[in-house]
Amino acid sequence: MTSTRRPAPAKPRLTDAVVALRRPHFRRFFFAALTSNSGTWLQGIATPYVLFTITGEARWVGFGTFAMMVPMAIMGIPGGPLADRIPRQRILAITQTLMAGTAMAMALLWWNGVRTPWAYLGVAVVHGIINGFNMPAWQAFVSDLVPRSELMNAITLNSAQFNAARAIGPAIGGVVLASAGPGWSFAGNAISYFVVVGVLLTLPALMPGDPPERDSFLNQFRDGMRYARDHVSIRTIYLSAAILAVCGGTLVSSHLVVFSERVFEVDEGEFGLLVSAFGIGSIIVTPWIAARGPLHKRSTLIVSGFLLYGVGELLLTSTTIYLVGFIGVMLAGAAHITSATTNNSTLQLLVDEEMRGRVMGMYLMVLTMSMPLGATVETILADQFGVRPVVTVMGAIMLGFGAWLKLSGAIESADADAR
Repeated sequence: MTSTRRPAPAKPRLTDAVVALRRPHFRRFFFAALTSNSGTWLQGIATPYVLFTITGEARWVGFGTFAMMVPMAIMGIPGGPLADRIPRQRILAITQTLMAGTAMAMALLWWNGVRTPWAYLGVAVVHGIINGFNMPAWQAFVSDLVPRSELMNAITLNSAQFNAARAIGPAIGGVVLASAGPGWSFAGNAISYFVVVGVLLTLPALMPGDPPERDSFLNQFRDGMRYARDHVSIRTIYLSAAILAVCGGTLVSSHLVVFSERVFEVDEGEFGLLVSAFGIGSIIVTPWIAARGPLHKRSTLIVSGFLLYGVGELLLTSTTIYLVGFIGVMLAGAAHITSATTNNSTLQLLVDEEMRGRVMGMYLMVLTMSMPLGATVETILADQFGVRPVVTVMGAIMLGFGAWLKLSGAIESADADAR
């Protein structure tokens, strides 16, 4: 009698976590991006430090986030369709070069003794405009570098390098900030952009399929909105992204500098390490997500991420002990990559190729509009009531939203749709 039992599925190997790195184009882009994004975090901790040091008010840190993110969101309207029209690497080569210029402008402002926050906000606006064209192309470009079967792994690794940079960059940035000042933090970021530019200029032309029919950016954007509206899974992912940005993304961009100054009372180097804790948490959980994440329901990963995020934020707000707060930020970092990466990879698997740039552009618009609005309101409230109560509410919202996703089943349609 012949056995009808199916063979047990092979256990995931460690090499499965990095399968996309076997693709030479993706591998070169990955390591260039890791270098550049580490440089970005030199500026990422220098900017809130400068604004908070100049003014002594948390709200100016929120204004800095607003000044950069809102223009970025608005420019996502033409940026998404543009990423579907022309080679994405061409867009990236241009935007990366221009953003090197804005970083150098920040350095020159500091070196020339400019100490008004409005000058730095002005440069942040210009940077945000450029980044509005950069980010949709960046997100969609990953799909140009690997076959569809490796797309989730590539997206996970792309998120991993962002978060590895979030661990490496602030740690280096804290040392640079303490020893050489903000000017060199900005200058270091400017230099790092050209690593990505060099790789982009040496890759062959990559453009999947035929470009879409030429239509106005507004009409293409409307097509993207209708496409998203007709897919409940996409709408739910957009909502998840908004909550993640308002109650999670602002933790690093706006609140940790205030925790360092007012709660833990530590110096610039320890502030940089506290920001690094977020990236360290992400790095720790990334191999598991890359190798074993595909074995689990996407809805389970997203819900788990929200719940863990809430726990991490509540742990941070419950203490005045730096090490305990460090652990709380690590948990938040692990949660962030779990939810954000799964959101991103699910969306990329849901979307048709001809709509990819527009759908990803709107996804980034949701993120970049939600974060500055949240940061502005939260930092004003932090000046009024203190940063700990504000982040406590953020953590509670994370827990509540995760519970709602699970109990309502709102995210579970993505499990079937993104196959």
